[in-house]
Amino acid sequence: MSALDDVAGWLRGARRVVYLCGAGLSVPSGIRAYRSGPDAVWGEYVLEWGTRAKFMEDPAAWWKTFWLGAHGELLKTGIHPNAGHTALVALTKRSAGDLIITQNIDGLQRAAGQPEAQLIEIHGRHDRFICASDGDCEGIEEAVTSVDLSKLDAGVFPVCARCGLPMRPLVLLFDEYYDGHTQYQAHRARRALDDADLIVFVGTSFSVGITSSAIRSADVSGARVVNVNPERAPFPRVTELNEGAEVVLPKLVALLQG
Repeated sequence: MSALDDVAGWLRGARRVVYLCGAGLSVPSGIRAYRSGPDAVWGEYVLEWGTRAKFMEDPAAWWKTFWLGAHGELLKTGIHPNAGHTALVALTKRSAGDLIITQNIDGLQRAAGQPEAQLIEIHGRHDRFICASDGDCEGIEEAVTSVDLSKLDAGVFPVCARCGLPMRPLVLLFDEYYDGHTQYQAHRARRALDDADLIVFVGTSFSVGITSSAIRSADVSGARVVNVNPERAPFPRVTELNEGAEVVLPKLVALLQG
């Protein structure tokens, strides 16, 4: 029996499955990876660009140089979910208790038809914007769906209509915490990982805090762990399915439906 058959059997018998997804899931859709590959974001930009401190230093430069430079493909109309996204929708339809926690801010899992009740966008959304205040402005929690970036060349950046401070994307930055915004649903994500008996990592480089939390949860609970990624996981006690998610996940769907 192959590892793929083993994983299909575990999915059939699992009480609760959590799929923890990273940038590798969206690369076949034309989205840049952050850490691996020839076009990786952090191969072009120093990590300091991905911080609140850098944003507050010069919001116009941050928007123009980093946000549009590194994430401009998210504004294109030709970016669509791939077979990995649609397979995840099919996999999670099997049980209402299963959950996807995605590090991706691209919205492709939602676009694939994923029910909101089974999706946590733990790093935020590229298409929601909030006030950058660290105070009591209501614009921190009440996100808007668009901002005007047409005057960045003139040094004019979007500001909050309530308090006049800069507006920023609703995304988790390196010098921030998962509990820093309710949109990230960090507490719910941690509870789900603690409760899972099968955790499937999909296209992640294991370089962020939520993946560390997932590994700790599995170590404590004894949950089975699967890595769907061309690169092997950097820790033991994991079943490897070392191909892209767009290849592996449809195969799992076919096995479960067969």
